Amino acid sequence: MRNTNGLEFDPYDYYKGILKQEVNDKSTELIENVTKNANIDLELNKKLAKETQELEKKIAENNSKKNISNVIGTILIVLGIVGIIAAVYGVYKLYLHDRELSSILALVIGLIVAIVCFVLYFAVLRKNVNKFNNILSKLNKEYNNKKNEAWQTLSTLRNNLNFKQYVDFVNSLNTTIKLDYEVDRKKVLILTKAYNLNFDFGDYESILDIYSGTIDSNPFVRVLLKKEEMRNTTYTGTRVVTWTERVRDSKGHTRTVTRSQTLVANYTAPAPYYQTYSLIIYGNGAAPKLTFSRYPSGLPLDHDEKDVEKLVKKRTADLEELTEKAIKEGKTFTTLANNDFDALFYAIDRNNETEFRLLFTPLAQQNMVELITATDTYGDDFTFIKRNKLNFVSSNHAYSEITFNYNKYLNYYDYELLKKDYINDLNNSFYSLYFDLAPILAIPLYQMNEAPLIDEDNYKQQITLQEAEAFVNHMNLDLFRHKATATDQILKLKRINNYNNTDTFNVTSHSFSKFKRTTLVAVPCQNGRIYNVPVDWYEYNPLVAESKVAISQIKEANKTGENIEIKNIKQRYHNFASCYLNNDDCNEEFANLFAKYVDLTYNKI
Repeated sequence: MRNTNGLEFDPYDYYKGILKQEVNDKSTELIENVTKNANIDLELNKKLAKETQELEKKIAENNSKKNISNVIGTILIVLGIVGIIAAVYGVYKLYLHDRELSSILALVIGLIVAIVCFVLYFAVLRKNVNKFNNILSKLNKEYNNKKNEAWQTLSTLRNNLNFKQYVDFVNSLNTTIKLDYEVDRKKVLILTKAYNLNFDFGDYESILDIYSGTIDSNPFVRVLLKKEEMRNTTYTGTRVVTWTERVRDSKGHTRTVTRSQTLVANYTAPAPYYQTYSLIIYGNGAAPKLTFSRYPSGLPLDHDEKDVEKLVKKRTADLEELTEKAIKEGKTFTTLANNDFDALFYAIDRNNETEFRLLFTPLAQQNMVELITATDTYGDDFTFIKRNKLNFVSSNHAYSEITFNYNKYLNYYDYELLKKDYINDLNNSFYSLYFDLAPILAIPLYQMNEAPLIDEDNYKQQITLQEAEAFVNHMNLDLFRHKATATDQILKLKRINNYNNTDTFNVTSHSFSKFKRTTLVAVPCQNGRIYNVPVDWYEYNPLVAESKVAISQIKEANKTGENIEIKNIKQRYHNFASCYLNNDDCNEEFANLFAKYVDLTYNKI
């Protein structure tokens, strides 16, 4: 039984009152346990990190002194040049038999200033700068060596960090949210077969990251997508036109004047545009006929009560008009008694008033208003779309990253800094996930409704197509890119076969070549003529490149034994390892070899 203090159906207060502290405590406990299992020398790391940081300070101090010397040197050079100019001016005046005191002073003072400045620069400043360069060279060498020593002391710890720890961390928290080590095929089947999800995002969207989980027994997947679309881009060109005119002045005289005009021309052509966004896809059989869409209300995060009142007042008037219109047209739309919820949630395209009220009980309405008007979370940055048994939630706060990035720590050499950032990042990562799911958690009926049972298909495949697509997007993307491409790319996968725990996929990279073009655009001028103005623009032509990858599951059993060398690129994502095949076929012999390599590489003691 979860200890919820009666807040199990109030996601905002539950996080603030219980989860926030628990998340921080559990994240601290996690990194401390990983550190203990890594068996690293913390005292040695502390000593080496301190020495590294001291060297870093010395480098900064000497760089500062060097920069000051360079500034002084620049000033001396400028003054020296000014002195030479003054001296030359004095000589010139004397050459013209100008014996005034100013000419003599210009010559004498100019020479003195020039000599002093250049002597100081070459005899003192240059030596000083060279001295600092030598000092910095030695310090940088010492710093790199010391940093590498400190970095090496954490190698075991860094190698032990993985996605499974994040899953275990989330699952250990006192919530109904549970994650999977890998995208669970059974959950995908429930979403696709029981809830009619079309899990094909098409040729213009690629999955960058994905994981699955449940809220109670109901499945969800969280995906990060990269979308490509062609947008019209406007290019601008200019041309200066000059002409002469005969004009008459106020006295009746005629004269010729020159006039000019800068002609501006625009040319529009399609160009690829790429953006990323996250999406929660959640399945639940409650209110199965209901569809609606709600979008962020526009309330700024730093809003006050007056902002909320103003928005509610305006939208309440709009809702009343919609109700009157629905009555006249024989439709069923009617406003709710809770004006705040109806105005802030603003699901005006809802198709079933009965199921809408069944889903959004007074408690659910109160929870949703609390989430939308909160100023100490992400606030109202979420879109919530329901299509029958499927729910889609996207947010502005998760547009670039949806999971805990443990690879971030590969370059850390200071354990204390790593621990601090690890705890902070783990807190933030769960915070992002929780408040992506909060609009769903705010509906009590969803947590009371159980998912249907479904028989898992008898597939041999180890990895879902969706997780495989995310995997290749975590590999070196240059492997898949067309040689002539000048843009980003969209990667799409097609399963080829499966041999002995190894799935092979065809990877198609969609991208564009880019060619500079010039188009002449006719533009009228003030002189009555029309001129062609050149506009430079870019033409994008689609490119396709094909290659193959093999992906094998990492098993749990510990193994020791021989080493196997495969002359290709291996990487890891979630609970899988990959091998880039280029255009080679993956036969059963290679698949067995790769599966054995994964077994020995990732599971040996």
